[in-house]
Amino acid sequence: MRGMPIPSFETLAGSAEPPLDQLALALAGEFGPVDADGAVAQLDRLGAELRDASATDSPEAHAQACRLVLGERHGFLGDRDRYDHPDNSMLDRVLATRRGLPILLSVVYVETARRAGIPLAGVGLPGHYLVGHFGASPPLLLDPFAGGLIARAPAPEVARDAVRPWTNHETALRMLTNLVAAYSARADFSRAIRAAELRLALPVLETVKTALEVELRSLRANLN
Repeated sequence: MRGMPIPSFETLAGSAEPPLDQLALALAGEFGPVDADGAVAQLDRLGAELRDASATDSPEAHAQACRLVLGERHGFLGDRDRYDHPDNSMLDRVLATRRGLPILLSVVYVETARRAGIPLAGVGLPGHYLVGHFGASPPLLLDPFAGGLIARAPAPEVARDAVRPWTNHETALRMLTNLVAAYSARADFSRAIRAAELRLALPVLETVKTALEVELRSLRANLN
């Protein structure tokens, strides 16, 4: 990605397994200029630090290193003051400010860990988004919004259905849904519509696609 234009979000969304960092940066690029090279370089540096901080190859040691490097040393935390601000859904802005929504902070954790050879994956739960180390059984859940603290296990009925690695497409869909809500709340309907249009570039079930199309038509009605 360095030295090259950001691929379009639609192009990445249509590929089978788009890299999460590229997908998130392409998403951000739909709403403003993005220094993709700078963002990737920052993730590379964080990944090198995390690799050096991982003393042993165990899920517990990996989790401790993530909290130390990302939560404590670099201060990545949830933005409680401007929770739904669109900047908190843009990977480049989250890397710059070290504040963001749970899902974007999780992208930072997952991509930093990938560079360090640590198998983290995003885990979408009702009302929250965590990262999971699936080398542990049961999976070890971390909460990037809380600085990388170990998260309490969900209730058993939730865990059976929800504690699984999310695909990058699923993560991008949730990011865009957050943006639809954030821009709509600010009456920025042109950007809300763009976010809603981008959701339709992702592979989704027909029933989900139908619901997304209905919401898009509703948003477009605000411009009439």
